[in-house]
Amino acid sequence: MSRRVLKTALAGGMAVSLSLAMAGVARAVSGGGYQPSQQDCTANGTSNSAPQGYVQPGCHDAALNVESGGTSQGNPSSTDTRYAEAGLNQEPQDKNSPGTPTEFSIGYPGGSASPHAGCVAANTDGTGGGTGTGCGSNAKGAGGSASFDYYAIYCPLAATLGNPCEDQGYAQSPVALTPDTGTGTALDPILQDGLLVYFGMDDNNDNGEHDGVSGAKACPKDVKATCYDTDGAVNGPSDGGAIMVDLTPQNVAQSGTPEHPEGAANASTGACADGICAEATTQQQTLYHGCGANRDVTPKSGCSTKNSNVYDYSNDPSVNSESPNCNSGGADSENNKSCSSNGYTGMDSYRQGTASNVNAEPGVQTYADPDPQRSPADPSIWPTPGIYAGTCGVSVSPGFLGTDAGTGSGALVSQSTPGC
Repeated sequence: MSRRVLKTALAGGMAVSLSLAMAGVARAVSGGGYQPSQQDCTANGTSNSAPQGYVQPGCHDAALNVESGGTSQGNPSSTDTRYAEAGLNQEPQDKNSPGTPTEFSIGYPGGSASPHAGCVAANTDGTGGGTGTGCGSNAKGAGGSASFDYYAIYCPLAATLGNPCEDQGYAQSPVALTPDTGTGTALDPILQDGLLVYFGMDDNNDNGEHDGVSGAKACPKDVKATCYDTDGAVNGPSDGGAIMVDLTPQNVAQSGTPEHPEGAANASTGACADGICAEATTQQQTLYHGCGANRDVTPKSGCSTKNSNVYDYSNDPSVNSESPNCNSGGADSENNKSCSSNGYTGMDSYRQGTASNVNAEPGVQTYADPDPQRSPADPSIWPTPGIYAGTCGVSVSPGFLGTDAGTGSGALVSQSTPGC
């Protein structure tokens, strides 16, 4: 089992456990409704070109949000009103941060890349949290926010025992409270769109791993070491997942379709690691945006394919032509040496050769990550077979089980009730 497969399996298990306990711009396909904006991060918040020690303000490796139920293409909207939220702060890249010598490296207490700080907030008028802010504070409503850092207690104690923390940038107080005493309430968004609960986690929990692409369009020659040219492709972290429950009583009277059979509620869960993905969902979700996503590039052949199913490999360059060396592994692939498709050279060329909207359909499915920054664990077993069963029928794309195993083939071999 590869490092990423194991670490994301563990992260997925942590996500489920935490969720029970507390009961897509082109981006990495993580499934379940994962969105960088729901983690309060920009799309390149976990870029592998980030300097050592850098963290993006407000960005969370794990996030739990309770918000109004607005969605776009089956994913939470960045404009939803949040009523409660909690997050663990992003961990920095730090080569000196100690961690377990395991496939999923768990940061030791005292290191900068061990989860130790975060925030919580709740407000009747909306917290105002979001990208660049993290947990917000809103004096107009009733509630409050708090930041926490257990290193404020742990590190001084460790120092007295002769084992000072590697991270010396911890907060001076274990908890800092900000009360909100207003009387405002924001009920209209709930009445209009329902209520949504989101939990997401990504692979930055692996001792501060940053392995997303940068989104740079060009790099000056003197900073090539820390600026990887991806032709503007920016995709969020490479691995991760989410769980989402959306209560939508306003839709109960609507007649369903195979793509959108939902009524009073929706739910989804999914994750990707090493290009291996799975999702279960009650509604169609757009997991990846391809052709036309970068407005600075005009596709040579146009955007003739507007939609495709993520498990159907019949016209997907990620399984038909793209090299597994086109990934987020570093400068070689990102500086346009291993990515080419549709008449372009570079990571964005791949995106322009993919359907505008790549969707998961209601039901259960396994599939190969269509994102160019996916890093297959073993090219000899790439791609993952695309298997689907749900309201759109049954579909099988053999992937590496096909005739030309490991060479990028994997055309659709069977599908019932096509058209979703």
